[in-house]
Amino acid sequence: MDSFTQLTFGACAGYAVAGSRLGRRALVYGAIAGTIPDLDTFVLSGADAWAEWRNHRGVTHSLFFAPIVAPVLGWMAWSAHARARPFEPAGAHDALGAWIALFFFGLVTHPLLDLFTIYGTQLLAPFSDARFALPGLGIIDPIYTLPLVAAAIWALARPQGRPARFAVHAVLFLSVAYQFYGVAQNQRVAAKAQAQLAAEGAGLADVRVYTTIFQPWLRRVVVDEPAGARVGFASSLQAGAIAWTCFARPGTDPAVAALRATPEGRLFDWFAAGELWASVADGPDGTKTVRLTDRRYGAPGPTLQGWWGIEAQVAADGRIVATPRRIDLPRGDLAPLVGEVIAASTGRPTALFPHAADAAAAAETCTRDRARS
Repeated sequence: MDSFTQLTFGACAGYAVAGSRLGRRALVYGAIAGTIPDLDTFVLSGADAWAEWRNHRGVTHSLFFAPIVAPVLGWMAWSAHARARPFEPAGAHDALGAWIALFFFGLVTHPLLDLFTIYGTQLLAPFSDARFALPGLGIIDPIYTLPLVAAAIWALARPQGRPARFAVHAVLFLSVAYQFYGVAQNQRVAAKAQAQLAAEGAGLADVRVYTTIFQPWLRRVVVDEPAGARVGFASSLQAGAIAWTCFARPGTDPAVAALRATPEGRLFDWFAAGELWASVADGPDGTKTVRLTDRRYGAPGPTLQGWWGIEAQVAADGRIVATPRRIDLPRGDLAPLVGEVIAASTGRPTALFPHAADAAAAAETCTRDRARS
């Protein structure tokens, strides 16, 4: 999730476990704890262009991080308050457990929240670099974040009040329910896509469903099948058929294999969980420009197959001419896209997110797209 949501969730989590003992301090230090794991972006990700992909959501997002770090940070906070004001509740001897619990839940809930995003997170780092993901939440979702903000403000204004404690606990419960509600929307859209593909007679297909932004209903659907691949968008509230954009595969071009075999190609494949799309353009002297993009993200138009990726020049003999470089595809003006996403999430067609008349029409469009490519 975005850093502001993580900060707010951490504040609420800290207050839920330690607010009755530490008051407003539980909100403040909970917010700090909820932010700490994302500091890897600044500490570890500035070495080179690939560092963010390699290091973000690693050790600091592991389930092993909180049990080790929380007692240290809890003791440091308790000790500082005990020296400054030993007779206040925050510095009393029996408050040490509350401080440790605050930091533990602030730290451990951060990767569990990231688990529900497309990126996923390395829950078992440093013992495994496997990325775990249950994509049910968009990276930014005001429907999820704003209730947490409201509960945190209420607790900040009246930290010792029973209504504030009830509100924080209720919002945390609802936020967890919302996460699984998002996963259920993925499953609903996946079932819709599978049924439509079966009606089209598409045969065996691998269907992947990913979140978009700002709401829990509109999903990005990526399909791999023997004839090629297709991308569409569908809302779980949608009645009409999914309108596909279809692509022919570049085949078994050795230039693609050459790029994927480089250290940069292997890193990107791992980061994107294997969801790569290759495109090949012929150049002078038999060279080829090969581009790999991350299909988990993308919007209608030029970025349909991904917002970012890697690119390299490959010689006729399969040799990489220059070091592969990271690229960000131009996204244009995103303001109209936001409105289209929100409108399409309600299930009605829009200019950027149309519906097909039926499965047969979607299949016919798909065939024409592949013929052109």
